[in-house]
Amino acid sequence: MIDYFTKALYFCLNLCIAILGVILVVFLFQECWGMIYTFIENKNVKYNYVVEKMLIAFMHIEFILLIIQYFRKNYHFSLQFFIYVGITAVIRFIIVEHYNAIETLLLAVTIGVLIFCLHLLKRYSLD
Repeated sequence: MIDYFTKALYFCLNLCIAILGVILVVFLFQECWGMIYTFIENKNVKYNYVVEKMLIAFMHIEFILLIIQYFRKNYHFSLQFFIYVGITAVIRFIIVEHYNAIETLLLAVTIGVLIFCLHLLKRYSLD
């Protein structure tokens, strides 16, 4: 009975993660189409807008790759990909909201800590 319940939960979990992957692919195409449409319609596109949209697209790609790795690595999320997503999210935030110098400096330290954690993870193979 417990084995059947566990398999049913794994099936539901995998189905939800697969649906989430499809939703992310749809959002990725929506972001890319929005960028293309903006370039065609508006010739005076701001640099910050382009970089922000590109980094959002990269975050979608990273989450999609995370889901792909989940299915390839025997239903296991690697901590490495979460750190990559965190680094990208912090970089995006710095680029978009860089008005406060102290906050930007703290976010840069956060990136350094995440890179150090990634180094430790790869060196000591904790994942």
